[in-house]
Amino acid sequence: RGLGFAGIFETAEAAQYVARRSLATVDDCAAPAIATSCPVVVNLVERYYPHLLEHLIPVASPMVAHGRMLKSCMGSDVKVVFAGPCIAKKDEAGREETFGAIDAALTFQELQDLFEQAGIDPIAAASTATMPTIVAPGGADCAEGPSGSHGPDCARGQTPGRARLFPIEGGMMATAGVSSDMIGGPDLCVTGMENVIAFFDSIQHQSGVRMVEMMACAGGCIEGPGIASEIDSWTRKRMVTAYALQTAAGFPAGSLPPPSPAMLQVAFARREVDLPEPTEEDIRAILARTDKVNPSDELNCGACGYNSCRDKAIAVFRGLAEVEMCIPYMRERAESMSNLIIGTTPNGVVAVDRELAIVSVNPAFEQVFCVRADDCLGKHISVVMDPAPFEQVFDTRETLRMEESHLGGSLMAAQSLFYVSVRDVVVAIIDDITAEYNRGQAIQKAREETLEKAGRVIDRQMRVAQEIAGLLGETTAETKLLLTQLIRQTQDKELSK
Repeated sequence: RGLGFAGIFETAEAAQYVARRSLATVDDCAAPAIATSCPVVVNLVERYYPHLLEHLIPVASPMVAHGRMLKSCMGSDVKVVFAGPCIAKKDEAGREETFGAIDAALTFQELQDLFEQAGIDPIAAASTATMPTIVAPGGADCAEGPSGSHGPDCARGQTPGRARLFPIEGGMMATAGVSSDMIGGPDLCVTGMENVIAFFDSIQHQSGVRMVEMMACAGGCIEGPGIASEIDSWTRKRMVTAYALQTAAGFPAGSLPPPSPAMLQVAFARREVDLPEPTEEDIRAILARTDKVNPSDELNCGACGYNSCRDKAIAVFRGLAEVEMCIPYMRERAESMSNLIIGTTPNGVVAVDRELAIVSVNPAFEQVFCVRADDCLGKHISVVMDPAPFEQVFDTRETLRMEESHLGGSLMAAQSLFYVSVRDVVVAIIDDITAEYNRGQAIQKAREETLEKAGRVIDRQMRVAQEIAGLLGETTAETKLLLTQLIRQTQDKELSK
């Protein structure tokens, strides 16, 4: 009501009629007859197993039958919305064969979202809600059956009871009163896509099977992807079973009249997917692209989602998969590339464990430190390098960059050390910078020698300048003395006259 709906009906009311009609129609189908209200199973048959269409029991699903019953009783202009655990019901509602029965299909998750957006607590609301009596065209209640148009079949519908078991594994058979005992009876129940496909692939060998109930979700509709619940599947099944056994609850007044045979009828269609078929040469060529040259190379691990490497190669040929969708191949390729890079890099690489024992070195490390891997693996890192930086990185788990001399000073290296948590090791990447270091040292020495020579030249020039200044001072003094004496002599002569 709070979301704008005029009434709520339980689809189990239609499920009871669907179950009975399916059981009554078994002998009209090829054996074994396939009874399913699952749109996924129907699509699977129509698209990939069209030769099995004659096995499908042509009875509508409870959703479709219920929608037809509601519109027959309340008028075709009434909008019917279905809520359930199945996403595929959205597609079923729009099928040409069932179009018009359901106007919209919601998942329980979507319904829960609507409740939250409207601020409605469905549990609290249910305790005070009452089921309305729906009035059919012409003014009569559907519960009593409108006069005229619906005829004598418009009597009150029967209490569904066990029809509420319909969404669990074997629920349709339980509703119809049929045993799904795989040992003692001729009828089976198959759930889960892998099991459904396996049954279809081996149906010609299923002799003695009269009817098989099928659901794409393992365990039944209670495991549908549209359920907003974290309750485990076993508890869900017990809850549904307990609810179904509460037959005393029944349906309140306003229950729909039984459906006509036409309301329970449905048709199927061939919808084959026209896919190209590869030749054996095409398959082998595609397999070879992931290094699967011989049959023994085909692991058939299923990690790509296909049952075998050949199936995946066929999907690649049809454009439904990528060559790279092979985890073992991509892992091997990544490891090979990593090994190639580490093996060919000019930088030395060494890894040590928490005990500072060398666990791996690359060829460049052997060359730089003049050691052989066989001689140093398992040895303490101190046999070739200072262990202190490795201990520091183990303690801090922070990357350390530094320059350090090794081999008695004959090797100068620029080092980057970092911690690898997945292996609990410290890896050091070592760049031999001895030549650059020696060039730098030579340049520094030349600079120091140049500065020393320049200092000596300056000192010598200062001494020369001082010597020159001393000589100039002496000659200037002598000149001054001589000039002074000359001036005095001249003055004395002038006075004597």
